[in-house]
Amino acid sequence: ELAKSILSSITSLDLLEDELTPQGKAIRWIVCDDSISVQLLENQDPATGNLPKQEHGFRLGGNAGDAQVTRRYILAAFFYSTSQVSPWIDSLNFLSPDLHECNWHKNYTRSNF
Repeated sequence: ELAKSILSSITSLDLLEDELTPQGKAIRWIVCDDSISVQLLENQDPATGNLPKQEHGFRLGGNAGDAQVTRRYILAAFFYSTSQVSPWIDSLNFLSPDLHECNWHKNYTRSNF
């Protein structure tokens, strides 16, 4: 429910609750499989309602923990919406539950292309 309340400011509840949509798949990943988001959501400050600050990365408006959960959700929704018809050839570390979202990439050089 906490994830829904955070993410409903950018996505309708109908889409979040429909497990067949990219948004529904993304929120399910956030609350079931993403260890970073789960840890943030489980450690909400009862006095303020704020999520803990993220350990690294950028703070882009709002509570840092809320911003990190939101970024990870947006990237997961992007992944699910672009990989439904044909899977990505290389997932580029997207949806790595223990990696900061800034590390969801691979460095390519001439030697590993």
